[in-house]
Amino acid sequence: MKRVHIAFVTLLGNGHVYPVLPLCAELVNRGHDVTFVTSDHYSKCVADAGASPIRIKCNPPDKELVSKLQAIDHLDAEDAELWSLFRSNQNYQFEFAVDAVAQIHRFYETNPPNLVLYDPFAPAGRLLAHRLGCPAVRVSPHFAQYETYILRDGSVCKTPLAAMGCHDDLDSFLRSHGIETENNMWYTEDLNIHLIPRKFQYCESHFDNRFCFTGALLNRKFTPSWKNGSGGRPIVLISDFSGLRDSFTSSGTFYMPLIEALSGEGFHCILSVGADLDLPLGPWLPRHFEVNRSASHLEILPSASLLICHGGMLSTLEALYNGVPVLSIPNYIWSDEVAFRTEELGIGRRLRRYNLATDVISEVVREMIADDSLHDRVKQMQSAFRQSDGLQLAVERIERAVSWNA
Repeated sequence: MKRVHIAFVTLLGNGHVYPVLPLCAELVNRGHDVTFVTSDHYSKCVADAGASPIRIKCNPPDKELVSKLQAIDHLDAEDAELWSLFRSNQNYQFEFAVDAVAQIHRFYETNPPNLVLYDPFAPAGRLLAHRLGCPAVRVSPHFAQYETYILRDGSVCKTPLAAMGCHDDLDSFLRSHGIETENNMWYTEDLNIHLIPRKFQYCESHFDNRFCFTGALLNRKFTPSWKNGSGGRPIVLISDFSGLRDSFTSSGTFYMPLIEALSGEGFHCILSVGADLDLPLGPWLPRHFEVNRSASHLEILPSASLLICHGGMLSTLEALYNGVPVLSIPNYIWSDEVAFRTEELGIGRRLRRYNLATDVISEVVREMIADDSLHDRVKQMQSAFRQSDGLQLAVERIERAVSWNA
């Protein structure tokens, strides 16, 4: 088809930026112009994918709100306090979206896209598409929502009463910017791309042709930098919430009980903390622990026996794609959705982060590494993940969406 301009707008976090980079690269390979609204932190990886970074400045949320959001692991899905905090964060995201669109609107008025691909977690995408009168496609790194439920809590799809405040706030915000659709918490476009394998989606048979499940898209560029220093010991990769890079940073409290629990075990533990987390990880670290601040998990996971993480979708899919089971210690309800799904499929375990006991951690890690049946199920899922041709399918659907709206 003819060369077109496609604009990406995502939430600025690892789990939202990295999964779409293979899509960017393939669209560029097919001759299209791709622009990507991003921050300085992600501009290099966006450029490496062949897209043109459209940089924005990001104002962080209130520090008190950040502190409270980093301590919500003890609140369950029915807790009104949880949804009150989410509403506060959602209001911050609304302000962020308005500010982002103000920064990029002039560029896109001068260089109008033929299509906007937006993350449903990033309201700026819908605002931009509406202001430009441009067709749009949703691209999500998470589950598709089943019917009119906000989340899946264990095996139950639900919309807690307290969550309806978030629903009402979203409708009001979009209406104030000229978007008149209702029930936007469950809004779908004519094309909705989900960057997960269909087999990993719960209630998968419910979703019609408007939904495209790509599988795990992991062929993004990285610079090899890691050397295997395990000495033959099983490798346990440990990684927490990467944060929204210009808003949140990971809390070091996640790592401390894991260090204590695994210090006497016969594993080689890699603490993947990123470059921006200030942790007191000095010479006192137990032997056979190492700190990773820059190497890609795509480089480490092929050698790993277990991933311990917060239950993020990207971290989970990266591990399963590489045949590695996942021990999830979720930090909020949407990562708990992912953790429950791995447990439901028999390819991972989950533990509550709140008051987590070190003896429980060490016992579960030993069991998972020694469990041959667990590893067999993970290998079966790995095979299903790798058979997906979702990247080509997604790009073809995107090109058709442009053609329909030409």
